Amino acid sequence: MAQEFQTLFAGDSSQCKNKVNLKERFTPEFFKLEQEKIFKKAWLVAASMTDLTQKGSFYVSDIPPLKLSLLIVRGEDDQIRAFHNVCRHRGDKLVQTQTGNTRAFTCAFHAWTFSTSGKLVNITDATQFNGIQKEDYGLVPVNCEVWEDLVFVCLDEKPQESLEQYLGPEIYHGYKGFAKGRVKIADHKLVLKTNWNLGTNAFSEGYHNLYIHKNTVPDYQGGAGNPDRHRPYLEVGRHFGRYSTHGNQNHKKTPTEAAVYAHSRPLFPWFPPLDMSNYPPGINPSRFDQWGFDIVHIFPNCIFGPQANSHAFMTFWPIDHETTEIRNWRFAYGSDNPTDAIAQAYSVTRAREVIREDMNTMETTLQGINSGAFEHIVLSQQELLIQNHYRAADAMLAKD
Repeated sequence: MAQEFQTLFAGDSSQCKNKVNLKERFTPEFFKLEQEKIFKKAWLVAASMTDLTQKGSFYVSDIPPLKLSLLIVRGEDDQIRAFHNVCRHRGDKLVQTQTGNTRAFTCAFHAWTFSTSGKLVNITDATQFNGIQKEDYGLVPVNCEVWEDLVFVCLDEKPQESLEQYLGPEIYHGYKGFAKGRVKIADHKLVLKTNWNLGTNAFSEGYHNLYIHKNTVPDYQGGAGNPDRHRPYLEVGRHFGRYSTHGNQNHKKTPTEAAVYAHSRPLFPWFPPLDMSNYPPGINPSRFDQWGFDIVHIFPNCIFGPQANSHAFMTFWPIDHETTEIRNWRFAYGSDNPTDAIAQAYSVTRAREVIREDMNTMETTLQGINSGAFEHIVLSQQELLIQNHYRAADAMLAKD
């Protein structure tokens, strides 16, 4: 009898539980607790630096669970800042377009104008305002920090810890330069009738891929020595969980895949052997020699998927306790070569079809949980990131 493929586990999982009551978490009352104690306190992914490449570049990022619109800006001093996207005159939304480049922001309502550093620089018909000083009415700032390709925000007026402390050294220092030279190749958004926790859970384990993805990518993971597709490496931390996948070296490429990738770098779902010497230590942390890609869950609602020549970020934003907005950004190496453009477009299409299969389970799972048919879900060791997600949630919910 063949020996079972063994996962290398890392991190402290002593507080993780393999039985979780979800129905009690999927109520309006519980969602209010999540809003106050998780989304107002945690560091949240708000923007990608690929949208903020030049002075004056801006990106509008909505935060649905808090019903906020934020304006992320690269100022004339090259500093990245975040503000509430609200005009200080009467409270109208200041910037209506999601991204662009400008020297100043002018409100469409009464033409109050703000600089890219947030200062109020012009009040129209200013003589009619008594006792108003421009320096007192700049845009309201939001705490923000940059990590690699991402801009994080924290809505707590005085964050309890820096982004570096929140992510921990394994994440904060483990991916240095991984996104250099990469550009955004896809930006998708959709809304599902599901709870945000179920969204993050769906992408936090690989147990399902042998079954859910049997029609789209039937052989891209595992192989003869790992038929159950166990993760080669799986780690949990205070605000993160991550695992590596086993790329099947005997993956049979479709005719289109073979033709498209013949003259470009390999992309999903093809994972040939790779020299890892030039990759930062966070990528494929155990240096597994048949590596496919990693999944990194950054609590509360971000899934980061680094691969050899691309990466993706997915965020799951609760609109209410049973509605979630999902954002998916995909990136790959910059190139002027038309064959690379074709390969990247093909990879996006293949990945999108796979993700659609994942999406199919999210609404039906919510229906099943809300039916009250049973008390709790049960989770395996291969689903340890899900266990860790609820451990992290409970830890934040328990704080005063």
